[in-house]
Amino acid sequence: MSLKRIIEQFENLNISDTLRRGVEKECLRVTQKGVISQKPHPQALGSALTHSHITTDYSEALLEFVTPVFKDPAAMLEYLQDLHIFTLKNLDDEILWSNSMPCLLEKESTIPIADYGTSNIGKMKKVYRRGLLNRYGSAMQVIAGIHFNFSMTDEFFEVWKQIEKDQNSFQVFKSKQYMNAARNIHKNSWLVPFVFGSSPAICRSFLNKSPVGIKLDEFDDKGTLSFDGATSLRLSNLGYTNSGQDKISISYNDIECYINGLRTAMSTKEERYEELGVKVDGEYIQLNSNLLQIENEYYSSIRPKRVAKSGESPTNALKRGGVEYLELRSVDVNAFSPIGLDLDQVYFLDVFLIYCMLKKNDSLTPEMTKKFRANQEMVARHGRRKNLTLFDGEKDVNAVELAKSVFADFFVIAEKLDKELASSHYTNTIQHFNECIEDSSKLYSERLLNEMRETGKCFFNTTLSKSIDYSSKLKNMELSEEKIKHFEEMSTKSLEKQKQIEAGDVLSFDEFLDQYFKQNT
Repeated sequence: MSLKRIIEQFENLNISDTLRRGVEKECLRVTQKGVISQKPHPQALGSALTHSHITTDYSEALLEFVTPVFKDPAAMLEYLQDLHIFTLKNLDDEILWSNSMPCLLEKESTIPIADYGTSNIGKMKKVYRRGLLNRYGSAMQVIAGIHFNFSMTDEFFEVWKQIEKDQNSFQVFKSKQYMNAARNIHKNSWLVPFVFGSSPAICRSFLNKSPVGIKLDEFDDKGTLSFDGATSLRLSNLGYTNSGQDKISISYNDIECYINGLRTAMSTKEERYEELGVKVDGEYIQLNSNLLQIENEYYSSIRPKRVAKSGESPTNALKRGGVEYLELRSVDVNAFSPIGLDLDQVYFLDVFLIYCMLKKNDSLTPEMTKKFRANQEMVARHGRRKNLTLFDGEKDVNAVELAKSVFADFFVIAEKLDKELASSHYTNTIQHFNECIEDSSKLYSERLLNEMRETGKCFFNTTLSKSIDYSSKLKNMELSEEKIKHFEEMSTKSLEKQKQIEAGDVLSFDEFLDQYFKQNT
């Protein structure tokens, strides 16, 4: 059935009313000279362990802003901006790096691992990160990105279940549709770095973690390296990927296969990691010696997720309640937005993810998955090349023609959403990105490279200038008394909550880990 016909069946439902989204945005704290911060997480920002909206990822310097779930995309971006403003007002003279790719001006060993306090859960988070360091190095872990969390309300799935005349339970039906979307996201994942890629170059300093045999081009004589036609080196095998996980096979054909695949990887010993040891001189250097320490170590552009209860593992949460939302992890920090994401991108992602949800995709074989990953790698490295060919699920085709065929369906969805909202936002956005398919000068990646050529600045100096400019403008923006109070109270309460967790521990760390991992058996 055509997508247009599928959309027509939702004539009595405003799909736009059922859309929900949230954002997790990572960014590095750096000095005014662009050096990764060595300072601890500012106390004014609360506890990185328990704060709902301001935390850290791998490094103590790698901030992560987490918005609540929003129906209104503009309100979501306003909240994300408020998080930036409040944070910058509490960073003294530090700034936020405005690109996904960091510059390692000092040794990789100086990158500080995030600290979450003395509680068992805090120790577990730190040991997990120590494991990442020992397995993959620190450089990969300080690459920043945008995670776009997307869901539809139950009303949408109830209507769809009736249309499909599906006899499964509501929870089973809902998970089935989210897994269908996950398969389509894998198939079309190359489109995201193509239209949003904003890390087409890197500093030579980053090459200390480069895989052997990758030959980059000299973009300038100031230490900037790139590939011909690059869009997102973050998503290439130079960036946030891990060839060491090639042994892991995770199926997205249904939720049980997905859970079982992750759990198998988390219970399978890996010789390289066994050689490292788990405890060395009485100190944990990784949580275990398995292929994956925990679920989050599996690097993928899409994760089916459910909000976990306290102490509950991600796979147990999925087993308990099915898929609640999808986390799209392949969006670069937008170098042309002070907060790393703009409204046009959100509109595009709404359409892209609805398309992936509604387009039928019955299965995804391991071989096809491998070819779709190769598509993403090719676009990340060479997406702006003319006459690029990609695998469409059956054969290799011209990338521009493949994009046009997908965009034809995007317009159908955009028209439905605009009709509901009495607007032209979605159609205009899809038209803009449609024009980028053939005119690569409109892509973020090429715009950034052209700016570097015109100014004569290298990647580092271009990004540093943007970072100083954006941080200064955001820091000087006003927050209402109500918003300031809101964020200050959250910080205070998060610090109190961390103390309560630390005081409430009764198990030793060994006992805590044993109990945590037993829930997945």
